[in-house]
Amino acid sequence: MISTRVPFALSPLRPRSGQAPTALGTGPAKDKRFFLLFLFALFFSPPQSSLAFAQAGGVPRVKQPPLVRIVGAFAPVDDTQRSNLQTLSIQVKAQQWKMRIREIKALTATTKSGWSLLNDLFPPHLHFTGPNELLAPLQQPDIAGRPFVLEGRLYVGDHMLYLTAVTVTEPQ
Repeated sequence: MISTRVPFALSPLRPRSGQAPTALGTGPAKDKRFFLLFLFALFFSPPQSSLAFAQAGGVPRVKQPPLVRIVGAFAPVDDTQRSNLQTLSIQVKAQQWKMRIREIKALTATTKSGWSLLNDLFPPHLHFTGPNELLAPLQQPDIAGRPFVLEGRLYVGDHMLYLTAVTVTEPQ
C-alpha cells in the first residue's frame, strides 16, 4: 500500500534551504481552525465552565440535610428491657448507648416524615457530632434514663446527627 502522506522534511509548508521564512500558520485558515476549536470546546465542555451555565445562575444549590427534633432517652448498651419505642444504637465520641425514641419530627421541609427518615437508617446506628458544649451533657454517666430533646441535622447516608441544640431534663 502506498502512503499519500508526505514526510515533514518534504512538506511544501516547510521552508527549504535558501528560501526566506514565511508567516506560516497565520491568516484566515488558522482563524477558522481556532474558531472551530472554540466551538468544539464550548459545546463539549462540562456545564460548569460553559457560558450558558454561567448565565443560568451559576453553581447548583445543594440541599441541606433535614433539621430534626428527637425526644427520647439513653439506656445502657447491655440493657435488655423490651420497649415499644424505636431503638437505635448511638455513639457519642467514645461512649456507646441505646437511644429509645419517643418522638421524632422533621423541622424543615422534606418529603419524608421523621419516622421514615429513621427507617432509612440501616443498620440502625447514629454517630452524634457537634460542638463539645452540646456533646458534654450526653457523655455524663448519669444520663441513662433521663429524657432529652435533641435538635440537629440528620445525615442519613452517613449515619450522623450534627447537634445544634440539646436539652436534658430530670426524669418524671
